[in-house]
Amino acid sequence: MKGFIPLFLCMWLSTTTFAQPGLDEYKDIIDLDDKYTSIGSNMEEIQKLDLSTFWSGNESERRFGFIGSNYRRLHIKFISVIKNPVQPNEYFVYGKSKAADNICSFQGIIKIKESHYLKTLENPEGNTGVLAGEYTFYEDSKTKHSGTFQGKFVTYWYKDKEGHIRYNNLWDVSAMYNNNQFVGTWTGYDKENRMTANWGDSRIPQSGDLDVGSSEFGPNEKYHPYGWKLFADVMAGKMEWEPETWWKD
Repeated sequence: MKGFIPLFLCMWLSTTTFAQPGLDEYKDIIDLDDKYTSIGSNMEEIQKLDLSTFWSGNESERRFGFIGSNYRRLHIKFISVIKNPVQPNEYFVYGKSKAADNICSFQGIIKIKESHYLKTLENPEGNTGVLAGEYTFYEDSKTKHSGTFQGKFVTYWYKDKEGHIRYNNLWDVSAMYNNNQFVGTWTGYDKENRMTANWGDSRIPQSGDLDVGSSEFGPNEKYHPYGWKLFADVMAGKMEWEPETWWKD
């Protein structure tokens, strides 16, 4: 990570243009239990905060992902997330990806483009919300099968009784709970390979028939050969779960 911040300070010092309010660009990945209405943007408020823990180290982190048409299991770990001291809506990210036995380090950026208070049937007072934006992550080109992750994301938040904005884990026991929904593509540096690559906390956005779980994420049996067999065995109680440390040097 040495030299990580200076590299991206040089690459991302341009002024960001925010999308118009409304979340229209992100409606296909916003998955809430009931209908929602935006009751106002709070981008000014969001830009004053350091939200780095929303993407790394939050207590509810339970991240699943897939890559390609066979829904091969994709592991994504954000090891370090640092707010850009120059552009308040940007965050520098360092992490690692894993598909099959291939592990790549990556670095890149998360850009928050919009943030809104939401009103729903369960929360008519409007103390919950969603922020949305874009990301680009560059894997280490010296690693085999490396490339670029690029796409859009949404992250849900809520305001606590003290008025602090928190990562939204209020409903993490509900069957359809999800957060940090990332949707996009992975493109190999050789430009010959381009695949869908999506991930999220607790559930995966736009995952087709991969997720057949009811109370929690559960991989379809036909995709077990693509990296999901071990996870399925743990869920079925056939083996003990062991904390993963694949991203550690």
